[in-house]
Amino acid sequence: MWLGQPRSSVPVEWRREMSTIEARARSERRTPAGRPAGLGRGPRRAVIAPSVQGWVLRHLIAFVESRSVNASPIRRLFGRTRLEDPNVRVPEAVTEMAWRRAATLTRDEALGIHLAESLPRGTLDLIEYALRSSPNLGKGLDRLARYGRLLSDRVAARTHRKGEGLLLLVHDTATTPLHPARAEFALAVALKLVRDSTGADITPVRVSFAHPAPANTEEHRRFFHGQVRFGAGSSSMSLSTSDTFRPMREADAALAGIIRRRLENALRDRDRTSAGAMSTRVRRMLVERLGQSVLTLDAVATALAVSRRTLTRRLAEEHASFRHLLDEVRSDIARALLQDRSLSIGDIAFFLQYSEPAAFHRSFRRWTGLTPKAFRES
Repeated sequence: MWLGQPRSSVPVEWRREMSTIEARARSERRTPAGRPAGLGRGPRRAVIAPSVQGWVLRHLIAFVESRSVNASPIRRLFGRTRLEDPNVRVPEAVTEMAWRRAATLTRDEALGIHLAESLPRGTLDLIEYALRSSPNLGKGLDRLARYGRLLSDRVAARTHRKGEGLLLLVHDTATTPLHPARAEFALAVALKLVRDSTGADITPVRVSFAHPAPANTEEHRRFFHGQVRFGAGSSSMSLSTSDTFRPMREADAALAGIIRRRLENALRDRDRTSAGAMSTRVRRMLVERLGQSVLTLDAVATALAVSRRTLTRRLAEEHASFRHLLDEVRSDIARALLQDRSLSIGDIAFFLQYSEPAAFHRSFRRWTGLTPKAFRES
């Protein structure tokens, strides 16, 4: 059984994807020397493929059809699967394929923004109401970042308060390319929700995306109310301090408590499945906790309930290392924080767990070919 369905009833495209994932998992469980990992250590571990909540995808199909476009190439990916069922999850690779087909069919360079604008109230279910029932905008975005990972195993998000106000950072934990529309959708949904929840037409201080700019950015400027930076190395949105403390129109402490208890239980259940590769889990932890606690190899191993040796070995099986993953996450967060000129480079270095600014300068030059100051001024 897979996703609650007999394998024979799963769409053929999913079965092909399952075969691809299984083959990749077998390959990743082999050491660089070609020896199967875990030889002599008992049965091999199953790698659970990352997935996405299915019910959001039905809105993607509806949006494509609203453009008078035949969405059958997307529908065929899901077969008889009931995407409106909140318990159904779709493989991440199939989700990515659906977004790519939607972008091709609609030829919409602002697909993520337009889809976000079209979503009806309540689309994100309890996660949305966790935000709406929060006391203020900042707390609402904290909850959206924390619980949003229930929607997708792939995306990690965090909020950061320092300098000008609040930064919402969206980090892709996968090693394969994420379609640009999905990154734009994530930030557009967040902004739409806080505008609706506060009743204010909020203008972000800045919006940045890791991917290159499309040919036409007019819709991006219209929706976000200003310039949007592309090719920034990270995807993030900053809001002013005054906006961060705007009250929510539907603030309800009792309701928020009930919702949060249910979502915390859901997070624990999701974490117990160990969805995705170990490297993905480590990336997510680094994104969510860097700057809040000291993250060493030993600390991360303890948090993941494995030994230091086991964590190192399992990362090696995936051709990764803790140092490399920490480097990736530091690079992403550094580029987002450097856009806030009120933050000193020394403060950013300290936040990223560097012992001194000089070490941060060396790393940043290695990542980008630029000094932090030159990147900030570019």
